[in-house]
Amino acid sequence: MRDENKSQAKLNQELQLIRQRVAELEQDNVEYERLTKQLLLENDESVREYFDIYFHAHDMVISVDIETENVLKCNRAVMKALGYSRAEIVGHPTFKLYHQDCIEDAKDQFRLIAETGEIHDAEQTLRKRNGDKINVSLNATTVRDEDGNPTLARFDWRDITKRVVETGDLRSENRRLKARLSSNIPERPEVFSDIVTQDPAMYSIFRHVESISVTGDTVLITGETGVGKEKIAETIHRLSGRSGMFLPVNIAGSDDQLFSDTLFGHEKGAFTGADSDRRGLIEQASGGTLFLDEIGDIGTESQLKLLRLLEDGQYYRLGDDTPRTSEARTVVATNRTIESLMTDETFRNDLYFRLRTHHVHLPPLRERKEDIPLLVSHFLKRAAEALGKKIPVPPPELFTLLSTYHFTGNIRELESMVRDAVSRHNGGVLSTESFREAIDEQTSASHGGALPGAGEVGFAEALATTRSLPSLKEVEPLVIEEALRRADGNQTIAARLLGLSREALTKRINRMRKPARKA
Repeated sequence: MRDENKSQAKLNQELQLIRQRVAELEQDNVEYERLTKQLLLENDESVREYFDIYFHAHDMVISVDIETENVLKCNRAVMKALGYSRAEIVGHPTFKLYHQDCIEDAKDQFRLIAETGEIHDAEQTLRKRNGDKINVSLNATTVRDEDGNPTLARFDWRDITKRVVETGDLRSENRRLKARLSSNIPERPEVFSDIVTQDPAMYSIFRHVESISVTGDTVLITGETGVGKEKIAETIHRLSGRSGMFLPVNIAGSDDQLFSDTLFGHEKGAFTGADSDRRGLIEQASGGTLFLDEIGDIGTESQLKLLRLLEDGQYYRLGDDTPRTSEARTVVATNRTIESLMTDETFRNDLYFRLRTHHVHLPPLRERKEDIPLLVSHFLKRAAEALGKKIPVPPPELFTLLSTYHFTGNIRELESMVRDAVSRHNGGVLSTESFREAIDEQTSASHGGALPGAGEVGFAEALATTRSLPSLKEVEPLVIEEALRRADGNQTIAARLLGLSREALTKRINRMRKPARKA
């Protein structure tokens, strides 16, 4: 009896679905006739496009509300391919149409569409009504309101199931080969998640850091201000598995007494004002890692005490003759070139070679410009969350502008720029104005208005290799072309590189392109 009730309920459900589909077909016929008449009377291009997409397109097309993530419209191809009725698709979450294995990737791609306004040739896996998979390629674009905020997205899905099946073995083999060749990918990538990069050189550094972190030896980290030396030091500590704390300290500007007191501590009465015993940082970091930043700035007496600590692990509190043993690992960093300090005899050779048991050098941002879009996206999200604002959309010309800049302050400088821009932002597409102001201010202060190019031969050096000097008339178009190349064709940015107004550059370009008069 119970089985009969189940069968009856299933039949009723199927009958209801058939009725629903018949009703939808009738609605389609009415819509078809209405649009046909409208086309005959008006011949409107937008009506024709909708007519073709809805009734004749082989690709699956849906419109999605950006805010609710629900489907607003779908064409016949979607219902035919997936087996759902329109009522089961429209008004329901878009992610209901995805196979379970693909939902998280699909959500990430949806966020990317909302942020950038488009995505092309992304591969996804949808779920048919009967549970089968269907592989599709996705092309999507967004529609924005007057403020530049995305309101809805149009998805175009193309069935590539046959292609995926036929090339499945090749893809698997390709992945295996890539995994074998991509030896720079760290074994524990989650430990490096705070460091935003896609640069191969940085991945090589990550693998080096993984290999030296377990040794317990001293590590010297070098690199310009703002490249992330402390982040690498903290990562070394996390990878080391040491039970103690990570203790960073900037020792720039410390005289010998302050250095000794800070690191080693003091006994009561060691000097005027020493009213009680004080543990030094080296003791507080016992079992952990002590990170000494700006090591190139300490004096020669402090260098000798640090050398003694690194050689035998012993130190003395101020005012105490009893040696103590350190159980902390030491990692040091500097933005200075220690080799030049040794040449000037302001830094001890023996300490330098003791410090650089392992050496990690971090490249400046201008040598990893492919990371700029990633870093901007990361800092936009962080700044928006901190300021309680929606994440703004960066315009494409912003990345061209930033790629021409030298970034003397590196990643730290970029983060400050982004935070300032978000604080001024009031909706829509992010303005580049605050970035231009910061770049112009820093450029004027540091380079007298000229923007150096990373690793490029200077113009004066190039001229030095020629036997005769070109005329100014001959040089001008070359310089303008180079500025346009660096600015990726953006005349506003090229003008700023040349120290000209946009109007002045346009006149010069027009003069260059104007054909010469015949004699």
